[in-house]
Amino acid sequence: MTPVYSVIVVTWNNLQYTARCVDALLRTLPSDAEVVFVDNGSEDGTPAYLTDVARRLGDAAKTIFLDENRGLAGGANRGLEVAAGEYLVLLDNDVVVTPRWLEGLRECMEEAPRAVPGARRVGLVGPVTNSARGPQKVQNPPPFQPEALNELAAEHREAFRRRWAPSFALSTFCLMIRREVVAEIGGLDERFFPVGHEGADLALRAQERGFECMIASDVYVHHEGSATLSKAFPGAQGGLGGAELFFEKWRARRAGKTRLVAAYRVRDAEATLRESLDATARFADAIVVLDDGSTDGTGAIARSHPAVARYERTELPPGVDGRRDRDRALQMAAELSPDWIVAVDADEVFEMDRARAERLMQLADPHIKALGFHWYTFWEPTRTYFRADGALGAMSGYRMYRNEPGLRVARGAEGGVPGGGIPEMPDGCARFTDVRVRRLGYDSEASRQARLALHGRSGRAGVPPELADLASNTVTLRRYAPASGVSLCIIARNEAERLERFLAFLEPFVDEICIVDNGSDDGTAEIARRFTDRVRVHRTDRLDLAEVRNVGLEMATRPWILSLDPDEEIAHWDLPRVVRLMDDLDVHAYSFEIANHQKDGPPVMTIAVRLFRNDARVRYGRAVHETVQPSLDRHPELVVRAAGVEIQHYGFLKDDGVMEEKLSRYLEANQRMREEDPADPMPWYNEGLHLLNDGRDDEAIAFLERAMVLGQRFLSPRSSLAQIYQHRALALWQSMVAELPPGHPVRPTAEESAAVLGRITPARMLVGQARRRRLQGPSHGE
Repeated sequence: MTPVYSVIVVTWNNLQYTARCVDALLRTLPSDAEVVFVDNGSEDGTPAYLTDVARRLGDAAKTIFLDENRGLAGGANRGLEVAAGEYLVLLDNDVVVTPRWLEGLRECMEEAPRAVPGARRVGLVGPVTNSARGPQKVQNPPPFQPEALNELAAEHREAFRRRWAPSFALSTFCLMIRREVVAEIGGLDERFFPVGHEGADLALRAQERGFECMIASDVYVHHEGSATLSKAFPGAQGGLGGAELFFEKWRARRAGKTRLVAAYRVRDAEATLRESLDATARFADAIVVLDDGSTDGTGAIARSHPAVARYERTELPPGVDGRRDRDRALQMAAELSPDWIVAVDADEVFEMDRARAERLMQLADPHIKALGFHWYTFWEPTRTYFRADGALGAMSGYRMYRNEPGLRVARGAEGGVPGGGIPEMPDGCARFTDVRVRRLGYDSEASRQARLALHGRSGRAGVPPELADLASNTVTLRRYAPASGVSLCIIARNEAERLERFLAFLEPFVDEICIVDNGSDDGTAEIARRFTDRVRVHRTDRLDLAEVRNVGLEMATRPWILSLDPDEEIAHWDLPRVVRLMDDLDVHAYSFEIANHQKDGPPVMTIAVRLFRNDARVRYGRAVHETVQPSLDRHPELVVRAAGVEIQHYGFLKDDGVMEEKLSRYLEANQRMREEDPADPMPWYNEGLHLLNDGRDDEAIAFLERAMVLGQRFLSPRSSLAQIYQHRALALWQSMVAELPPGHPVRPTAEESAAVLGRITPARMLVGQARRRRLQGPSHGE
């Protein structure tokens, strides 16, 4: 009998995990399944164990013993070559499967196209788990308890029944693959040895052929997480190694693929269509127009425009769901074989030229399939002011997407109202640009009332908020900035490990990238040049990072500057808010909250200006802990406001030895700065923090108090001093609780004070050798 399922388990040593994995697998394996064991040259008894298991399984098992470790991809491919099932499943040997897991993955593969809007034929399906990178990881998973795992999985299945979602990528720890996929695109790419990105690469190749990748959120399995990988290849970064190779492969694979077609669905758009078409023609290779029964000159404008490659007219009664038309416009565009498609409305002007469009179609991150833009709705005929409040004042959305087989418009335009117009895209594959879209169709009271009458009749279901805004009696208008755009300015030194991902994430959003390499010797400059030609090597004899950062500012050409480091992140969903910050012509700079993540304990919050106008008056000062604040203080006419956006900083998670070396350099530079300018409070404050980290609290207090005196408006020293005294007060109250006998009249006060202070006193966050000493505890001689 030909098996329905083939489960391929690749092993390399770690017999204890393999045995646990196999035990659970055999308990859940249906009669129509086979198991293919591929061993990568284990030396701990694993081959003998697998031989015994295969003997007991008989015809339901196959074994392959390799004489060397060929990595996950090499081992999995040997298994795929002999697997006979229709549903091929890759399973890591540190996974513990749960009842009905195969049934659940198969159900998702077969039923999702009918249950999930916009889903195509499903080729790959993965479960959720406690340990994975990306969307397959459940939030706050419970501790692993083998005896309770099956019950947990059953509860999870019930709670998330048929919760299936497309994903931009899937991990190989437990991955069901339709045989048809392997037949069309082949197996895993073995260049990603020993492991890293082969699952993401497989998903991308499948999606190019029109296969969907789905997460079956109702299937839960336990995953130990890199148990074999970390032991065999500690340099593989838990599966993240090889990012440079992954990006390079897909950069080469998609080189030159920059054909862009714009898809219009129009109706009675004579007033704005020509201006919109002219703007789109500046960046698109061709335009298709679907005319939904216009009665004015719209058709004549579209047919005569030189950039319109195809015009088609249809007739739908007013108020009919327009999704069919939008889907037809998409199909018209796809028939011209573009690499990307952009959906444009007849009253929209995209502020994008061909050069920017080509950069967006050649992004380094191959997962990106949809690009977002930001709408500015003009509110008066001169088109000088735009609506800045309500839904109309915060409109951002995805309109440009990679053309892949089987895409369709599944939602949007319900009841004939505007909206939708592009296919569904998985979470994680969309990125925002900073490109503005001028919206011209609301620039007179007559045009607004006409739209309200057509789409926003009172009591009508499904009226979107932007149309409801048309009935507002009061509006907030803001002058439209004549120029826009942002330069990303960073400095880097030996950041090869993280720079590629950092730049790939922000590449779609910024207009240009300016990088100053402060003397790297690990390939940082080479990675930087793959993203931008604005790279300058500037090594300083002293630790003068302000000087280095100012070199980067001089390279910037855009109106705004975003200053970040490779160990920092802004959340994707916050980027539209950053764009809106740059709308305000009265503001010159914005301060951000910085969440400094620690190896233990919650992040420590600080504040720093990171977004500011490209203005010669704004420059960095101070050699270390450099900031633009001194230049802003010298120019009180420059308006600074809070951004209301967090930046996540992961620099303190570096190795303690690396941090200690950095602290030593900073301390030396701080001492020099304090000697050169004893009236500057910042060096006193920074040196106080160094002393505090070393446990020299009394000396730290003296430095922090001096910083507080020198900088009357400098709040950070006060915060640090308050925390020192809170720790001391807490220790005193706790010692009283320990010494006072029950019934003592002071004990209730001591207990209450200790409890309150214990809740509100933040833990002292240590780095470098200080943290290492705390973790190791006192030595025997202490």
